[in-house]
Amino acid sequence: MTKRVLFLFAVLMSYQCSFAQFQDDFSDGDFTINPTWSGESANFEIAGNALHLNAPAATDTSYLSVASDTIHNAFWEFLVQMDFGTSSSNFAQVYLASDNADLKGNVNGYFVRIGGTTDEVSLYEQTGTTATEIIDGLDSRVGTSTVLARVRVTRDAVGNWDLMVDSTGGTTFVSEGTALDATHTTTSFFGVYCRYTSTRSDKFWFDDVYVSEVFIDAIPPVIDSVNVLSDTNIDVYFSEDVDVYQAQH
Repeated sequence: MTKRVLFLFAVLMSYQCSFAQFQDDFSDGDFTINPTWSGESANFEIAGNALHLNAPAATDTSYLSVASDTIHNAFWEFLVQMDFGTSSSNFAQVYLASDNADLKGNVNGYFVRIGGTTDEVSLYEQTGTTATEIIDGLDSRVGTSTVLARVRVTRDAVGNWDLMVDSTGGTTFVSEGTALDATHTTTSFFGVYCRYTSTRSDKFWFDDVYVSEVFIDAIPPVIDSVNVLSDTNIDVYFSEDVDVYQAQH
């Protein structure tokens, strides 16, 4: 997977700041520390600076999860690549919130499904083993022979959700819809889940995972000063702390 090259630039957030809970671009080559992902670890590896499924060639499911308590005033972003056209037997799910580290078990939480029968990106609420679609994404949004989708999800303190996607892997997001759902108000884990047939067991990648809590700031930050470092880099100083990741995206 080709990593994005990010140039440092200033984006003034109009009404919010954020504090990161965790992020992982897997560039350290290890998913077992900083942060610690666990689960079916033998089926995953780091390849091309991304988390890669490398499971035995069989029809199966595999997952990894990582500790996260982010659900109120929340912001999630991640990149998913699948080197095949998705189907009812081959798709990815990213659990934004789960009370169970085992994503194959009974889960109370929320996940984004990328792919499936209608090749869409949709948001689901799950209680136990029952999943209910709460945002129905556009059919064929990821209906291509190779999927590269960047997904961004927000949820406020009341339970208003917004699901956004760039189906080219960039950051030009379009909304797949909004929903109000406050079925679950706590979480302990974030995670990735793959459903695959034997010929797809090594064709999933996950990257650029970012999870944060945000709070509404009535007084937005202002730029204090700018220092030009080079043709492609500048230092921008704000009147208050801003989140570096969101300022660059």
